Amino acid sequence: MKNLLLLISLLLLPLSTTFAAPFNNNDALQDLTEVKAVFDINQADPHILKLRLELIEESYQQLKAAGVTPTFVLTFRGKASFFLTSGLKYIDIIDLSVKNDIKILLEQFSEQKIPMKQCAIAARLSDINTDDFLPQIEVVTNGYVSLMGYQNKGYAFIPME
Repeated sequence: MKNLLLLISLLLLPLSTTFAAPFNNNDALQDLTEVKAVFDINQADPHILKLRLELIEESYQQLKAAGVTPTFVLTFRGKASFFLTSGLKYIDIIDLSVKNDIKILLEQFSEQKIPMKQCAIAARLSDINTDDFLPQIEVVTNGYVSLMGYQNKGYAFIPME
């Protein structure tokens, strides 16, 4: 029995040292001073939308901690648009709490000077009055055109469905 435990311990040793090593992105970030990314955000579920925004914030902070300047643009379209508005007009009351959490994240992005673009076509198709968007949200004529433009300026495309 003692030998069996020793054998199991020895077999698991390589796994424990593999997982004990710190994770990093050193290879991916080597020689970079800036990372440019445009995020295509069209998530309909407010809880998943909030999670996606939290992941963007976490990525932003990790890049800064690695000494890389993050230059992000957030573009919104589809049903994500409902959660960028003021008031309750476009959401169910049960989603108010998570909508407020999303608003706080958007305010953080605004303080970090991260541009946030809302597609006017998506607003029109969703019957959202463009005057109802939060003040830090810039409404653009066509979100697809914005995505194309940023990608052609060297921004990495990050889908956030």
